[in-house]
Amino acid sequence: MKILISQFEAIKPNSKTFNKYLSSACKKKDIDMIIIGEYVLNGFFKELKPNYSKLHKEFLSLESYLQSIAAKYKTTIVAPIIECSNDKIFKSIAIINDKKTNLYQSQKLMQMNHWNECDFFNNDLKLREPMVFKINGFNIGVLFGFEAHFDELWIKLKKKDVDIVIVPTASTFNSNARWARLLQTRSFLNNCFVVRVNRVGEYIEDNIIWKFYGDSFIALPDGDLGDTLGDKEGIMVSEIKKAILDEAKEDWGFR
Repeated sequence: MKILISQFEAIKPNSKTFNKYLSSACKKKDIDMIIIGEYVLNGFFKELKPNYSKLHKEFLSLESYLQSIAAKYKTTIVAPIIECSNDKIFKSIAIINDKKTNLYQSQKLMQMNHWNECDFFNNDLKLREPMVFKINGFNIGVLFGFEAHFDELWIKLKKKDVDIVIVPTASTFNSNARWARLLQTRSFLNNCFVVRVNRVGEYIEDNIIWKFYGDSFIALPDGDLGDTLGDKEGIMVSEIKKAILDEAKEDWGFR
């Protein structure tokens, strides 16, 4: 299975730069899944106001745009998005193909003084079953970056025999090494691929620069690090191989 990891600061409907990257990559190769980082489509939540009407219009526009891409390239798109429904806004991940859109709402939100998503979003934080979907025989789950810290969510994914976990992030403050340790450990203990897609760009608050550093990567089922991207805008096409999964499961028996 071929996946396209997109590492951007911002993508708006009909983005010339993003469309150019997609056209170049997808016309040459059959891409099964396109993954977008966290707070890329709508912008960083601290830069936004919880304006339902404005965000709802943006949600519909972005959904339509992503559906058009999925249909054009006959692929599935995994994209964090601000979902709007019944006068409420939710931190969600959209899974979009040419037939339908499914939405996964985050089950864990950060609640810190400098990063308080609980005050901005209306997500129900009661633990639920994770969303799992199938592409080319692979069972695929999704988690936001903050959710990746919680054992109970990984246990649920493991029970569903998940082969690939997509983790879109908006990581900053030079946390590269910590994220690599965390997700390589998760990939190893669950004998699955973990695809971390981080945004790039900056946010400035109180004269402090928050640098979103990219460093998107794939952690392999044996815990090693696979393909990686640097700290600049760009894309990466990687192949996920069933044989690597089968070998790790046979060698370690964690699944």
